[in-house]
Amino acid sequence: MTDITPLESQESTSFFLKEQIQVLISDLLYPSESDEKIEYFEMELSTNEKVSQANFRIFNGIRPEINISEMDFETFFKPLIKVEDWFGDDEKKWATDSLTLKNLLVEKTKDIQLFKVGEITIDVYLFGKAEECKWVGLKTKVIET
Repeated sequence: MTDITPLESQESTSFFLKEQIQVLISDLLYPSESDEKIEYFEMELSTNEKVSQANFRIFNGIRPEINISEMDFETFFKPLIKVEDWFGDDEKKWATDSLTLKNLLVEKTKDIQLFKVGEITIDVYLFGKAEECKWVGLKTKVIET
């Protein structure tokens, strides 16, 4: 029998989730007009409710004049999990890892949100609540002209 306190258990769970996400995104690029690296993202906020755009803006130091909009979870993953007839082994692995990542986020986080920050060169943040006050997910860039 182990003597793990609830806090240690939460930290262990959060660390394990971070590792799982980082393994799955290690070779992933997000397809847009320029394919960009997908990175791990986390925030600690003192809220257990969905994060408002205003709180997200304040917490991440985003200036008021910069546009923030929301994006749909399925729309975000659609280009990542799509498999084409011409895909080789590398592309098929990319799609499989992306689907595994999508399912992991659905299973291990709740209240998933996506914010697009900026115009043309846009920072995209996908995050969900992993545990009390800890929000984890992904960050990438997309180019939309």
